[in-house]
Amino acid sequence: MEVANCRVRLNKVGSDVPVTNVTPAEAMFLHILHGTQNGGSTFGEEFEKITVVGTAQVIENGKSRPRTDAEELRRLSAKYASARTKDNKPVIDTVWPDKLNPKLPQTFKEIKWQDVSGVVSSVDVAAVNYATGALATPGLPTR
Repeated sequence: MEVANCRVRLNKVGSDVPVTNVTPAEAMFLHILHGTQNGGSTFGEEFEKITVVGTAQVIENGKSRPRTDAEELRRLSAKYASARTKDNKPVIDTVWPDKLNPKLPQTFKEIKWQDVSGVVSSVDVAAVNYATGALATPGLPTR
């Protein structure tokens, strides 16, 4: 599967951060996590700003081999463990429920961004306190 470098837009104002060695599945997941805050423009106005730099590899017995879909899903599950739905379930389980035989995109060109944008509205992502990693609690009511 491909890996790329890109910038992820975090909000509608345009605050963004660079990310490197992102797989197509991770890009989809980032779009699902941040799409509601950035107005659906996670990678800018067009998705062509994603620069492919190589392929995802795993070193095994001193040799390099392609990363499998299951290995990639385990990597994403660990990396984004704090991404939870409002009912405190892992967001990644909602996006890819099949842990044993997941089918992840291998290239950025095969991602149907319009379909992914539809998932953004259907997944109820909870706000996370990035300082603590805990789910953010709702603010106190105002009068």
